[in-house]
Amino acid sequence: MDIVNQAELAVNLFFQSLGEGLQSLMGVITILGNEIFYILFMPTIYWCVDAWAGLRIGVMLLTSICFNGFFKLLLKGPRPYWISDKVLPGVHETSFGIPSGHAMNSTAVWGWSALETKKPGMLAAAAVLALLISISRLVLGVHFLSDVLLGLFLGVVLLAAFSKLWQPAARWLKKQNLRNQILLAFFSSLFIIGISAIVVALSANWQMPADWAARAGEANPLSLDGALTTGGMWFGMLGGFAWLRARRGVHQGNFGSWQRVARYLVGIAGVFALYAGLGSLFPRDLGFVSAVLRYFRYFLIGLWISVLSPLLFEKMKIGRIEPDFEAGSSAPSV
Repeated sequence: MDIVNQAELAVNLFFQSLGEGLQSLMGVITILGNEIFYILFMPTIYWCVDAWAGLRIGVMLLTSICFNGFFKLLLKGPRPYWISDKVLPGVHETSFGIPSGHAMNSTAVWGWSALETKKPGMLAAAAVLALLISISRLVLGVHFLSDVLLGLFLGVVLLAAFSKLWQPAARWLKKQNLRNQILLAFFSSLFIIGISAIVVALSANWQMPADWAARAGEANPLSLDGALTTGGMWFGMLGGFAWLRARRGVHQGNFGSWQRVARYLVGIAGVFALYAGLGSLFPRDLGFVSAVLRYFRYFLIGLWISVLSPLLFEKMKIGRIEPDFEAGSSAPSV
């Protein structure tokens, strides 16, 4: 792996030799592949366009983040600037490098979002965007070419699998009662955390090489923070959506015009209040207690997005919830 990485440094150094202008441009493009950007994008679809489409995009995003984090922990690959002083990092990253999360997530999420539009040419546009985001990671010196290629490949695999499995999965879930749906959401969130926790436990004796640590800065690549975040959001979103659909119906994202703007502003304010407020209140150095609190924090954010905010929108008369007689199984396909 080290020999391959050393050879791949030439790609990063070539892109960085093209000047600061390219790096500045790619610094903007890479934001479109950041997880925080997706967390802002997905509620926009859920609240203001179509709840079922927003849910599918959210599930795709969290699934991609889950498997990407698992493979990072399993493969334990460095980042270019960890092994060479010649590569200048455009951003600081604390996780392992391979596979690229930006490449994988952008392929899966933007690809699926394009399919949701059912418009010709959107899939090609999504492919171009995913490619640009992937290149940005090379220019910024935070990924090797192999990291990006594996991320793109896994994103395509996930996109194809999701296209085939969503409809039968949705039909099966429709047959389950509310209790089973919520239990399934909870235990699958524990699975998300568990698969990463097993890898971390098996890596207890692993130590970051001294030359990596000298350049990586405050990196903690064996952290479970990503898995806890994903697991909490997963349970909050899916459990909340199941409850709302069974008890009241589905939020109508296409309701109103100015009301859509109002919903987004109120909804995002709630997300930031939970993210920043609980983030400042909950301690981060108490081991298991901090892990549980992190899971709970993101569970609340997912619950806010899926059920609490739609209920508030309805109370404020800027949103509407109507009974739903479909299983949301009418999903696009590749």
